[in-house]
Amino acid sequence: MTRTTPPRRVDLMELFPELAEHAATATRLHPRPGNPGIADSSVGGPLLWPADEPWPVCTDGAGHYVSHLRTPAMVRRSREIYAAAQARAAAGGTRYELTDEERAELPRYDFSEP
Repeated sequence: MTRTTPPRRVDLMELFPELAEHAATATRLHPRPGNPGIADSSVGGPLLWPADEPWPVCTDGAGHYVSHLRTPAMVRRSREIYAAAQARAAAGGTRYELTDEERAELPRYDFSEP
């Protein structure tokens, strides 16, 4: 059975145009209880994790500040800037360098991508 989200009653982009740069297509999941076997997915059922293997943890500590996370648009722009600098370096056989304008456009902090 396919389920879809009904259309919004209000167009948020019309009410809040400043949010448009943060818009993205999302996939909503509709999990249902089940009884997966050992070869099945754990979505909606027990997570199968080896008993003798430790659960992964992040050891970055304070390296993840929510106030410093970058938007998808910021990440894409940063990648464009680095790609352009690499292309210039490859074409001219020179060392990889960013222009002052490119440096100014990059985020000050290099935290994890959202």
